[in-house]
Amino acid sequence: MQQSIINWLFPSYCVQCQEVINSENGLCEHCLSDLTVFDLNKHTNLLHRPDIVEMFPNCEFDRLFACAFYQPPFEHWLKRLKFNNQIHYKKALQQVITKELATFFEHLSTKPDFFIILPLHKKRFLKRGFNQVSQVWQPCIAKHGDVSNALVRNKATQAQSQLSKAKRIKNLKNAFICTQDMSGKTVAIIDDVMTTGATLNAATQVLKQAGAKQVWAFTTCLTPL
Repeated sequence: MQQSIINWLFPSYCVQCQEVINSENGLCEHCLSDLTVFDLNKHTNLLHRPDIVEMFPNCEFDRLFACAFYQPPFEHWLKRLKFNNQIHYKKALQQVITKELATFFEHLSTKPDFFIILPLHKKRFLKRGFNQVSQVWQPCIAKHGDVSNALVRNKATQAQSQLSKAKRIKNLKNAFICTQDMSGKTVAIIDDVMTTGATLNAATQVLKQAGAKQVWAFTTCLTPL
């Protein structure tokens, strides 16, 4: 009853079609079902999908989850959230991620021992004021496992967006440290967009050096060639 009153007093609108929706959501059911997302019923590990393997041939992590390619409308939502903190897009992204995660884990008999949301360096966090990956993903993974803060970003790197693949790799050298023994663990690391895989590979290397048995990479979007 209370939620109905809130919805009536403060109506929310689908970010795609502007239809009135429940205030907890960002998308109506029609727009959610119309989005072009990866078929995780067919590929629970996107590293086994031929076109994605061709785009990202040097992945050091063992399994890859993503929702969609970094194209409209996802590109628009992620940019507005990251650079303008337009949080109404957060709910839309969370709906998509929650739906895709349900499909993903439905086909697996095991789950990661814990999740790690890739941290920002403290200087960048203070400048931006928030970690958009954590804002979006934390509620989505809550029922699937615990979140660890064992990975620390101890190097203030350049923004990756304007760098070549080779410079991205150099930029991320020694960027992360792991503060826990990961022996025998399966760890899932989370980022928002994978462009070359350099950031996720750098985190994977550190976790495997700390003893991780497997590292899974979770990302909202993949940047297509």
